[in-house]
Amino acid sequence: MNAQQALSRIRSLAPEAFAADWDNSRVQIAGARDEVRKIAVTLDPLPLIMAESLAWGAELVVTHHPLYLQPQAPTSPGQYLDVLRLFLSAGAWLYAAHTSLDCRPGGPAFWLGRALKLTGCRSIERVQDFPAREVFFQATARITEREARPLSEVPGVLAVSQSASGEVRVICEESAWADIAERLVGIFGQRPEFLVRRLEAPVESVGFGQVGDLPEPLPYEDFARLLEKALFNAHRPFVKRDGANVFWAECGPRSQMVRRVGYTTGSGASLIPAAFAAGADVFICGDVKYHAALEAPGMVMDVGHFILEEEMMRLFAQELAQALRGEVEVRFFEGKSPFGYRVLA
Repeated sequence: MNAQQALSRIRSLAPEAFAADWDNSRVQIAGARDEVRKIAVTLDPLPLIMAESLAWGAELVVTHHPLYLQPQAPTSPGQYLDVLRLFLSAGAWLYAAHTSLDCRPGGPAFWLGRALKLTGCRSIERVQDFPAREVFFQATARITEREARPLSEVPGVLAVSQSASGEVRVICEESAWADIAERLVGIFGQRPEFLVRRLEAPVESVGFGQVGDLPEPLPYEDFARLLEKALFNAHRPFVKRDGANVFWAECGPRSQMVRRVGYTTGSGASLIPAAFAAGADVFICGDVKYHAALEAPGMVMDVGHFILEEEMMRLFAQELAQALRGEVEVRFFEGKSPFGYRVLA
């Protein structure tokens, strides 16, 4: 597959328009390879994992965390320069799907809500709204059933139709339009003249975190066991280091019963007030600091940044493989938490 086509498929699953304005969700290192046969997916752009990915033969590596947030000169020893050297030598591409993936509605960032079977879910912090697009163009030929079916199944496509005169009408979510336009060029062999307009409805809203209701209220200890199973059994178990036990930190007043659950992948202390304002009985996240813990208005469960996002990227690798339909081989490379825990005698 052409490298730009592969990047377009990735962007359709992690639209760059969804990214926060402070973020760097995009190409990190432009490769020299025109064709992509293997894509590696992992959480962090660590030199060791990047070397393993390239040794496997990846022409394109997708990470969650960016290699950098602000442009920097390659003048100081460290991980940034090490990774840069690896990719420039291999001619490979490095891409980061960071907050663009965190915010995608129904995406792998919300895996924990699905594992807990939460209902009535909504964003904790809504950040952007994207009206749908209606696209018209005059086609040079009829779109066959064979072509129309995969087009209608592209994520974000709401409707596809063609009139007797050959005019094609596509209604899609704004974030999906770039991928759809590329597919239409592939169907017709040239780029049609598109007439595009924004609709007042439907509107796609994106944001960080999620709050939703359990199928039934649970005593706190029963909910804790349910969460433990979701984190460590139902999905990829956390790898213990040096025999230390897995644990999480808790802060804030504990509810006797848990009905409404808030969570976010990665860091989440900034969302604590909003989660409890949305009615959460507990909030699950990572990276809670001391003063945020002191002021927590409800039970916060800091289960760690790594485990939440490691599972997210494993699921994203599966999703990407399905989207590429066997045209490119996709492999998930497991990461490693930077934290270990010592159990005192």
